[in-house]
Parts: sequence; C-alpha cells; structure tokens
Amino acid sequence: MEYNPHYPTILPEFLALSLVFVSNLLIPVSAIFIARMLKRHRWLPHAWAFLWVFFSPITLAILATPTMAPGEEARGGAGIILIPVLVEIPNVLVVYTIALLYLRPARQDLSASHSPS
Repeated sequence: MEYNPHYPTILPEFLALSLVFVSNLLIPVSAIFIARMLKRHRWLPHAWAFLWVFFSPITLAILATPTMAPGEEARGGAGIILIPVLVEIPNVLVVYTIALLYLRPARQDLSASHSPS
C-alpha cells in the first residue's frame, strides 16, 4: 500500500481504512451514550449510527480510491480495500443490535400494577 503520485487519493489507503474501522466502532458506542442523555427522539442517534455504518464502504471508496484520468480503466484489484469493511459491517450491526436489546429499558406490566387488592 504505497502512495502513488500518479493516482492521488484523498487520504492514504491505510489511514482511510483505519479511520473507517475506528469510526464504525466509535459512532455506535457514542450513539448509545447520546441517546441515554436525550429526553425525546432517542432513536435519532441510533438511526445516524446505523446509516454511518451501512454507508461506510462508500465513504472509504471516496477517501481511498485513486483518481483516474477520463477514459482510463481501473487496474485489477482496485476495490479490494473495501473487503475488510464489508466484512466488518455485519459484525458491527449484529453486536450493536444485541447491545441495544440488552440496554433497552424494561417495559413494566401495567396490568400487574393495577391489580385489585
């Protein structure tokens, strides 16, 4: 993964990949903490976190795919950098869903609290 000045990218590949990996973990975790502080619209940070994780391969492609001249074809293996992120996404979303189900507030049974004495 050497930098090639003839095919510039926004960020070097290793830096873009590291940035997307770390943000795919930190954004859902921060969404859990932010949602706990909110009184209304607690679902909004979770929606933003899900959208970020879901569209992170596009972000990585924008940051790390080299700019090419018009009419030039992509070389073999140009999109291979996206594979680790595509593998990470289902793992992050499954763990995030399990964490949300575990941390959700317990619903109280209203019929038990209004039982006749």
